[in-house]
Amino acid sequence: MPQIPETELNPERIAWARENLKNLPEGDAYDQMISGVAYDYTDSNLYMRRLTVHEMTDDYRLLRFRDSNFDVTMHRARRNKFLERILGKMDKSTFIEPPFFVDYGSNISVGKNFYANFNTTFLDCSLITFGDNVLIGPNCSFITVTHPTDPTERAKGLEFAKPINIGSRTWFGANVTVMPGVTIGDGAVCAAGTVITKDVPANTVVMGVPAKVVEHMTPEQFKKENGESK
Repeated sequence: MPQIPETELNPERIAWARENLKNLPEGDAYDQMISGVAYDYTDSNLYMRRLTVHEMTDDYRLLRFRDSNFDVTMHRARRNKFLERILGKMDKSTFIEPPFFVDYGSNISVGKNFYANFNTTFLDCSLITFGDNVLIGPNCSFITVTHPTDPTERAKGLEFAKPINIGSRTWFGANVTVMPGVTIGDGAVCAAGTVITKDVPANTVVMGVPAKVVEHMTPEQFKKENGESK
């Protein structure tokens, strides 16, 4: 079934974003965007944030280890300083391999020990929220934005977005695509090349296009396979 936009603002989501995220664009279009209401992506505040953050991610990619005197701690601190200006919420343990790509950056919230490999793409027109201990393989995409299926509606320049919620201790193999409005439960494993269009239960392995559950793991199995004693 094609997704459809919401018709009203989501006050709870707007309040959460304003209270918990940094680097947010101002204006009504932002509130419409994260609420799932159709919005004009050419809005000046949205456009300025996109242009600014795209240059920030370019600068992040160009940070040189040698410019930190080959000091790992200094280099990591320089990277984190950039990430704090790009992302909405992060922990000092956040590690993202360059290059990576965002629409706004400010709608991304990551927990502790977050790792994303090369060429991760976050189209964060709505909120993308990650728990703790998330591993992301290369070339993965998290897509919140979508468009009307009616071509006459698309021609009006409107789009809308649905949030993505990712639980803790999740793992994404290479080239995974997560589509708008998806929730992925704690401990889930998403096999390489998977396209995820529906919610993924906790402690499961999914694979395929579209994704299907191929294995259920009890919490005890998950702990054993990941070397956890408790």
